[in-house]
Amino acid sequence: MRVALFPQASRSANGRPSLTTPLLRSALLLGLSVSLTACLAAESKPPATTDTTGADAGGTDAAVGDTTGSDAVVSDVVGSDVAGGDIVATDVGAGDTGTTGSTVFVPACAKDADCKTVQACIHGVCVPKPEQGDKTALNDPTNDNQPTTEKINLSCVGKDLNDIIKDLPKTGKATMWGRVDRFGGGAVTTDVDVAVFLAADFHPEKCAGIEEPADQQTCLRSDKVGKPLVTVLSIDPDTAEAKGWNMPRPKKADEECDKGHHFQCPHGYVCDKIDGFPKCGKGHGVYALEGVPLNTRLVLRTRASKPNDPAGWHDTYTYDVVLFSTHLDAKTGGIQPTKYAGADTVLYNPTIVGEGQWQLVPSTIGIVGGIYEGDGVIGGRIRDCGTTDRRSWPISDARVGIGVPPEGISYFNDSELDPVPNKNRVTTNVVGRYAAVGIPPGPNRVAVLGQIDGKQVELGVQDVYVIPNALVIASMPGFIPHWNK
Repeated sequence: MRVALFPQASRSANGRPSLTTPLLRSALLLGLSVSLTACLAAESKPPATTDTTGADAGGTDAAVGDTTGSDAVVSDVVGSDVAGGDIVATDVGAGDTGTTGSTVFVPACAKDADCKTVQACIHGVCVPKPEQGDKTALNDPTNDNQPTTEKINLSCVGKDLNDIIKDLPKTGKATMWGRVDRFGGGAVTTDVDVAVFLAADFHPEKCAGIEEPADQQTCLRSDKVGKPLVTVLSIDPDTAEAKGWNMPRPKKADEECDKGHHFQCPHGYVCDKIDGFPKCGKGHGVYALEGVPLNTRLVLRTRASKPNDPAGWHDTYTYDVVLFSTHLDAKTGGIQPTKYAGADTVLYNPTIVGEGQWQLVPSTIGIVGGIYEGDGVIGGRIRDCGTTDRRSWPISDARVGIGVPPEGISYFNDSELDPVPNKNRVTTNVVGRYAAVGIPPGPNRVAVLGQIDGKQVELGVQDVYVIPNALVIASMPGFIPHWNK
């Protein structure tokens, strides 16, 4: 049995769904949810899965701590399988329905036969099966993302985030700091509102069902979805010294640097090609948030500080960010902002996406007219679980499936600084990147498959809540990424 999310009869001449408002599409999803749940109740139900998520997408350089080798030991059990908590619930059983405003993901399948012949049913998601030529591999971000002979560590797949943090102290706080990264091109990321929420208190589903896009955005910008613990605006890196957010670096703005060694440049700058030579160029706004709780499930939001910002930023959400007390920044070596030298800090580079990339991805993969008003995007990286000697490294040649199907899934070229969609690619690149575009808002699930030693292997599954006109970051299965985002 297979149910089409948008039946062919309901599509317009160009093949896209003729529904034009989030409310109408939500009504369709509700009807399908009831029918699908009833069908699944008559068949064997897949095992319920629970909490967790990863957190990164986009970005440019590795953390200075990684380069100097001063990071704390990485536990080989740190990882994620399925996000949960108050935002997303587990599989529904007979009699349950996924409704407008619901936090319940309704499985799209119970077994492989419910999917296309080229797909496998993984935790209720139809995922493209690896093909014979796929060679799922681990790539070394400390060596220009070249393939490594080190084996992919998947020991964290299936681990529950609550189990990972339950024995860690919940009393400490730290300063979270870094730069605001971009997914794709765009303006320097200054005047971006960076906010941290407790995951348990964050409820975007409370704004579901509002038909008018402007009213819905007003709701999402209100405390109805949850009140931030802390919030701050990112600033121009040239003004960072006045706040003590600067760092001692060997190179100055516009000076030549060694290709790929962004940490040589001032905080907020990247080593990029300028006038034909690698130089330190301004790339990102910088920020610092004091008093962020450690060992606690958080939601991180980045958005334009004002509606209709000329930079065209789209709100970006990362669920289940955790600042681990076991992975505080080293207090020696000059890798902390000057104001917080010697204090408890955690480097974390949140991401935001601009209108240019928002339009580029769907147009490149052939989605006529771009992303519907009110639909969203899921994007991120696939990475392994890390080891006691390193953080999570990216996985290439992985295939991604989305529970409530998108209009398209995009994979990218191998450039870290300038990610461009590659319409001929059907697996993740050397940095593990993917993006699923044109997704109706509401609960959803991401699942990933790879092929290792000729065998199909699960690489993680994660629940998310898709927010209208926003990017939701879903990276898995590793939970402490090399790029600190």
